[in-house]
Amino acid sequence: MLFTRIFYMGVCICWLLPMATVADVGISPGVSRTTSTTTGADKIDPALPAFIKQVWAESPAVQGAQAAIEAAQARRDGADRPLHNPSLGLDAERTNINTSTIGLTQTLDWSDKQGALVNIAKQEQQTIQAAFQEVRRSTALEALNALVDFSTAREMQKLAKHRMQLMQTLVDTATQRQAAGDMQALDVILAQVAYSEALMTLAEAESTLSEAEAALQAVSGLMQSPSQWPSLPSALALPSAQQTESTTFETLPKLVMLRSRMDAARARVSLAQKAGRIDPTLGIRAGREDSETLLGLSLEIPLFVRNSFKAEARAASHEAVAEEQVYRDAWRRARAYFAGALARYQNTSRAWSVWLAAGQHAQREQMSLLDQLWQVGELSVTDYLIQAKQNIDTQEAATRLLGEARQAHFAWLAASNQVEHWLGLAQRDIETNSGESK
Repeated sequence: MLFTRIFYMGVCICWLLPMATVADVGISPGVSRTTSTTTGADKIDPALPAFIKQVWAESPAVQGAQAAIEAAQARRDGADRPLHNPSLGLDAERTNINTSTIGLTQTLDWSDKQGALVNIAKQEQQTIQAAFQEVRRSTALEALNALVDFSTAREMQKLAKHRMQLMQTLVDTATQRQAAGDMQALDVILAQVAYSEALMTLAEAESTLSEAEAALQAVSGLMQSPSQWPSLPSALALPSAQQTESTTFETLPKLVMLRSRMDAARARVSLAQKAGRIDPTLGIRAGREDSETLLGLSLEIPLFVRNSFKAEARAASHEAVAEEQVYRDAWRRARAYFAGALARYQNTSRAWSVWLAAGQHAQREQMSLLDQLWQVGELSVTDYLIQAKQNIDTQEAATRLLGEARQAHFAWLAASNQVEHWLGLAQRDIETNSGESK
């Protein structure tokens, strides 16, 4: 009866596990549980935001984007300056009559081309600023996902080590029972084969852990011992009704960047149209011709007879339409990705809740009963191996589920442009925190 009970318990766990997802992303084997707040905010290790700030400081991509912002600011400062400089002219002539004059000419920005250039520079600066935010967001997301892979690999290595120790104990016990005449040689060999398999699994898990740590070091640019990496929250709150509104994705830096590019393209249309409008040049000169004083005024008006600049205006107009279509395509994709990321996160949340509510307790009870039956000799080596393997496989599946849930959570944060807000590193959050500390 006890064996039958254990068998059906294992079947129930296997049935429950595929349903598993993350509402409260909870406890994986070897991971301590943190308590989520009633406000829906996640309990974050203070070392995690500090880690992301270090990643940004070490990232060449982020530093390059910051330099691009400085360049854009310089271009905008230049656009704020007048478009045309005055010209100074000197003229001297020695003939029968000595003549000398000095003149000053100034081209007038009659059609306000400077205003169009300022508008273009403003939109380009906003584009670069949004690109900087996008680089920060993608860099943080890459680091967080690498941290998830490392955390999952570390837990899998612990489980593989536990499997190896369990199989080693099995071999020792089986050998002792064989010596006492209570177990056949075939069962001992079976236990030894299972121990060898556990050793290979452990070696593979340790290799995977080394690769995950190397990837984390490459992404972050930091070289730390395994214990120095920040821990990830094991309780991730579900998004609220307000957070699931589809309008939140419109604040994505990529969409802001494309909107600014679209506005800059429209500003270039205005500039191209103004290129075909006259900018007169006024001049004044004074001088002497022998004993007589000379004063003069001049006016120059360009004639657009060889080039009316209409082709440039048409090209700029078509380029503006192209930028608008690029934005529309990106908006549609962002909306679809937002919906998909939210659905994936909600599904994994529910699955993890099922595991925490039923599967985890059943798995622990199964292992406890399995140990009791093995100690009293009511299980063969084969039956013990089947149940023990299923139990550890279940723990490994739960560990992978937690990793998937965390990555689904981060994907949703990225899709809704809330990564920095979740970390408390958004500018408004930093200002709020500094105000509360005061």
